[in-house]
Amino acid sequence: MAAFTHIHDAGQGRPLVFLHGWSANGAFFGEQESLAARGFRTIAPDLPGHGSKARPDPRLSIADLSAALAAYLDETRLKDVVLVGWSMGATVAFDHIARHGTAGLAGLVVVDMTAKVANDATWPLGLANGQTLTEMLAAADRMASAWPRYAPKIARAMFAPGLDPAGDICRRTALVVETSDGPTMASLWRSLVAADHRETVRRLDVPLLAVAGAESQLYAPAVSRWIAANAPRGRAVSLAGAGHAPQREQPEAFNAAIAAFASHL
Repeated sequence: MAAFTHIHDAGQGRPLVFLHGWSANGAFFGEQESLAARGFRTIAPDLPGHGSKARPDPRLSIADLSAALAAYLDETRLKDVVLVGWSMGATVAFDHIARHGTAGLAGLVVVDMTAKVANDATWPLGLANGQTLTEMLAAADRMASAWPRYAPKIARAMFAPGLDPAGDICRRTALVVETSDGPTMASLWRSLVAADHRETVRRLDVPLLAVAGAESQLYAPAVSRWIAANAPRGRAVSLAGAGHAPQREQPEAFNAAIAAFASHL
């Protein structure tokens, strides 16, 4: 069974388990380690298929990632956990909750992610480019054979449009993305875009915070509003000056939002 290959773990207190996005790794939450000084334990694993110790797996799925999360939570017996899922990491959290419920969880933070990535005639809140499932699955085939060509584009899409693509943060991000295995990422992409967690959101029985980057290139502002409105105990916050990765673009505002949410559960 797939498992976490590396875990960034700091501090003591209520556990905040940060789940990173597709083709990224746990270090994308490096700025959140400062929350340890606010009385939290910050845990940021490299999900299966990601990070420097990742093993290629052309059949890897979201279910495999959520199984690794379930195994970790069971092994560590953490209590009152707040899951913080960014992008694909939110889908991993949704999948875990759909399969195992919310036992041991105190809350869920969804960071710039939708409940259903693929757009269709009844759902316009997928990727902002309007792509359908058929189009996304075709893209996965291209990713598998030409992954390095996708890395710079994926890196740029993570941030607000005004960020310099030649700047340090974009270059470092592109390097991380490029080192991922193409067939593995393509398999995860197929699984990700096929997921539909609208009912998971509607049935959620713990508090939810939907955090959006106000300048996200991937998801419209209406996405986080829908999630907050449809979760029984949801609310939304939009962070100015941030795109798809607000934890890196506006870390102080992001950390303040997480700390306020987790402290009042």
